[in-house]
Amino acid sequence: MEQLQRVARSERLSDQVAAQLQRLVVDNGMKPGEKLPSERELCELLGVSRTVVREAVRVLAVKGLLDVRRGGGTVVRAPDSALVSELVTIMLRSGTNAVAFTHLHEVRRLLEVEIAGLAAERRTPADITLMEAQLQQMERHAADVELWATADVAFHAVIAAATQNPVYGILLGSIADMLVEVRRAGARLPDTAQKAYRHHTAIYERIRAGDRIGARQAMQEHLRESEETFQQAWFVAALSSPK
Repeated sequence: MEQLQRVARSERLSDQVAAQLQRLVVDNGMKPGEKLPSERELCELLGVSRTVVREAVRVLAVKGLLDVRRGGGTVVRAPDSALVSELVTIMLRSGTNAVAFTHLHEVRRLLEVEIAGLAAERRTPADITLMEAQLQQMERHAADVELWATADVAFHAVIAAATQNPVYGILLGSIADMLVEVRRAGARLPDTAQKAYRHHTAIYERIRAGDRIGARQAMQEHLRESEETFQQAWFVAALSSPK
């Protein structure tokens, strides 16, 4: 293990070990499920105690890089947007809800328009089938806010997957919790589900047709409508809240 070196004592040992283990995973291109050296081997290679190694592994597990399996050692973890989503939500929540959602919509305009365009160029028949299924779910659950919101967000996730670039899925997944909240807020207004369905259908049709420019335009129009709907819903909620 040439990447691992005996650590210096100038800074916290567990931080140094965590940094070395992260480099080990990245530099070797280790795949999800691949095992790291055993705890005993790491102690010998790094010249540190089991306590230090365990703390370093714990830190990387919290970051989502490693997974500690009972009786199965420590393995590289598959990318997981759930942890990123939690962290992003916490960060956005550091301000007021209005500010948080303004920031969210700004990110969506940058991210999802490009996703739609790439999906139109790269979608497969399987991707189209999945989009159709999510449209059906949205239509079926239009009267159920939670199920409709979940289906709506899932439709956008399918478009991200159709880019054939998994990073887009991770990025979009990182704001998934906030996206569900946007749908819940919008559902306070009548016809929100119906308007979203029409916009989604337009996006789907442009992607299916392989029309990159049309898909981008359809997504831009959808996001514009979504932002206006949220602003109206926020205003209604503010008026109805007790003084």
